[in-house]
Amino acid sequence: MKHVKWMVLVALLVVPALVFATGARAPSPGQSAGVPQPAQRMAGNRVNLVYSAHEVGSASYAISAGLGLLWENYLPAGSSVDVQPTSPGGMGAPYLFASGADIAFVNGAPAKWAYEDGVLGRPPTKAHRALVGSLSSISAVNFMTNAFMRRNNVSTIEEAIRQKLPIRIGCSPIGSMDEKIVNMLLGFLGVTYDDVKSWGGDVIHGGGGELANLVRDGRLDYLLDHTAAESATMNEIAMTSEITFLQWEEATLRWFETQGFERITIRNGTWRNQSRDIINAGSPDCIFVSERISNDVAYTLTKAMCEQRDWLVSQYPSTATFNPATSWEPGRVGSVPLHPGAERYYREMGYMR
Repeated sequence: MKHVKWMVLVALLVVPALVFATGARAPSPGQSAGVPQPAQRMAGNRVNLVYSAHEVGSASYAISAGLGLLWENYLPAGSSVDVQPTSPGGMGAPYLFASGADIAFVNGAPAKWAYEDGVLGRPPTKAHRALVGSLSSISAVNFMTNAFMRRNNVSTIEEAIRQKLPIRIGCSPIGSMDEKIVNMLLGFLGVTYDDVKSWGGDVIHGGGGELANLVRDGRLDYLLDHTAAESATMNEIAMTSEITFLQWEEATLRWFETQGFERITIRNGTWRNQSRDIINAGSPDCIFVSERISNDVAYTLTKAMCEQRDWLVSQYPSTATFNPATSWEPGRVGSVPLHPGAERYYREMGYMR
């Protein structure tokens, strides 16, 4: 692994806060001996794969580094998985494969949008194929402030929009996954940002810390973040502000499912004052690969992850939702076609029939 050998050391120096929040642990240099070994490696000539990962220090990078080491043990001797912190994440990730990446984390919904219609003003791309879906429980975590709900006698975002209330909505900057979901939600409800502003409301974009401060200061009424239940920002807001986490109406959830999302359950008691299970629309992390890689390589990458599922979860608890028996299902990979090599593995195991 050309880059990952030294980058994992860097990750170890900056990842502790993320480890505390997500449970991810990066393998240390030379730890590949502790990574599971297969009974038999893939036969054939060595292969060199480029894995486009998120920035060094992120939980996703730590997982990517661990997967790279695992895959190197399964691929032919001398093979390498070059983990590079070059992924933009979000909606731009599906386009990595057209520019040379062999492997990347991509959320299922953006993978679908890019494959079918294109995103971010770009044409469709069909260079990616699904390998493994639902590696995380990321979802559209959203809440309203209790003060706004009491003042307007509403309990859902749908009610607030239908009543054209002057609601101040917070999300990440335009072009982010969070902002895309807010835009989609309003569009499904038949309104635009300009409509919200015409009622006296607003749509405010910013980083997590900035938006959290606006909630505490009473300057935001609603916030949406496409994140994990363990999000440090969401937990901080829940502890310091009077808010209620929301579940969308059934019709809203059903529509988001048609757009490549899946239902993610946030268990009762996950956050302060949460008294019931909440079902969110989510687009969890998935592993996608380039259509260019061989069937045998895609088969081997899938086999390694599925055979070593327990090891993966022991190292990175945020991947506990990974279930090899269902990770191939269209709804878990944005309905993007599986790579034929991955499909062969799932069929051999009896998961697909």
